[in-house]
Amino acid sequence: MRKDFKGNSFMVIKRVVEMLVYFIGTGGSEGIPAHLCTCSTCNEARNFSFAQRRPSTLAIITEDKKAVLFDVGTDIRDLLNVPLEAVFLTHWHHDHIYGLYKLRWMARKTVLYAPEGEADALILKDPKNLKPEILRPFETVELGSLRITSLELNHSVETLGYLVEEDGRSVAILYDTKGLPEETAEFLERKAPLRLAIVDATYPPGTDDPYHNNVDEAAEMGRSLAERTVLSHISHKNLPFLELTDYVRKRWGNGVLVAYDGMVFYV
Repeated sequence: MRKDFKGNSFMVIKRVVEMLVYFIGTGGSEGIPAHLCTCSTCNEARNFSFAQRRPSTLAIITEDKKAVLFDVGTDIRDLLNVPLEAVFLTHWHHDHIYGLYKLRWMARKTVLYAPEGEADALILKDPKNLKPEILRPFETVELGSLRITSLELNHSVETLGYLVEEDGRSVAILYDTKGLPEETAEFLERKAPLRLAIVDATYPPGTDDPYHNNVDEAAEMGRSLAERTVLSHISHKNLPFLELTDYVRKRWGNGVLVAYDGMVFYV
């Protein structure tokens, strides 16, 4: 309690500012529509711009209005023109790093956290204003109000997921992956329930791929860990956008959502 200049008591209420998750790109490596592809998913995206997808790129805006970028699958300069506290890569596949080739020219030194395996030779040799630093699974980086812990994932190359925590709120970024390694699953279960899980849902229901989840696998993974699940890293081989959102809504209600480019989620 505090008192005003007349001696009257009043309560100070701290305003809680939510963490903002900005889905800049939500597609797989080819994006949607894929060039010259005439599948139903790509044709829908040509008719409806909201169904188009850039390769995976995600930003988290903190409560003090600072931005952290996770993967740079597209050129972000017209989509997020603010100073970055850091850039985190899940892995070095080119659909997750394409935007780095231009971003490295930005006029401010910025740390690039990434796994060591399959690192891009050009970025390491000539990073310009990027400052590459190797992260290993279960290392933690603190950036202002954020606490970011790297997680081991199951993919064809060394790949990291991330747990992002701020003031008791938590977001897991889990792509590219097929399920979760045991140690990662146990770590996240100890943190559960998370506020949000963002999960690799590359393929349609029924598809069995060794390196990526299908929609059902992704949804059940997220539901086991978090209050809300957002499906991302969507391939053009998946269901068309309108069909996919209808499938997910009917099966899991509002507990599971399908990400789309430009989507903003408050945690």
